[in-house]
Amino acid sequence: MGADKPVVTISAAYGAGGGFVGPRVAERLDVRFWDRAIPASVAAELAERPEEVLAIEDDLSRGISHWVSFFSAAGMGWAPMLPLDWQGPCDEASYKDHIGWVLRREADHGAVFLGRGAAIVLADHPGALHVRLDGPVGRRIAQVMDLGGLDERIARRAQHQTDTARHRYVHRLYHADVADHRLYHLWIDATAVPLATCVDIIVSAVQGRDQLRQLGTDDHDRA
Repeated sequence: MGADKPVVTISAAYGAGGGFVGPRVAERLDVRFWDRAIPASVAAELAERPEEVLAIEDDLSRGISHWVSFFSAAGMGWAPMLPLDWQGPCDEASYKDHIGWVLRREADHGAVFLGRGAAIVLADHPGALHVRLDGPVGRRIAQVMDLGGLDERIARRAQHQTDTARHRYVHRLYHADVADHRLYHLWIDATAVPLATCVDIIVSAVQGRDQLRQLGTDDHDRA
């Protein structure tokens, strides 16, 4: 697949199958998978503690520090983003800088990133493919009910909590809309396309982009 390891960022709305698609794309491409910064269970807890979200929005220095400690205690895939011996300030700027540094460092080795605002952080990364998985809310809820065995009331509540928390995360750190189509090369309705097919589409897109880059290199060498 060329000299460079593939880099894929996947942004997925709740119920759009990001947790299914991301790891399988990484396995197919033989690169590391980085899970979300805000897993659904943590997002639900945050939504149940509105003071946590308000702290971030109203008092960034205290809020980011409080939020980071919350995720660390939750132990939900957050630890790799901040070292255990982290001594730097926990304000928005330093936190955002550290996330950017980690994402760019890992992208150098090839990776699939789910969430984390990676499409924004790595917008200028050469060769990176940025993907959005989405779909109508009703169909996403139905998909979660089918795959996760949730009843409709719980699924609707989780959808609202999780999508809201992730939108806030991207908006607060990057002043962007996570659902802005301009951030992505590939947008898939993951409620209309089977999730296994979504994996195939993304892998094919990565391979196709790699072939185009290789053709461009060959043409340049012959010129």
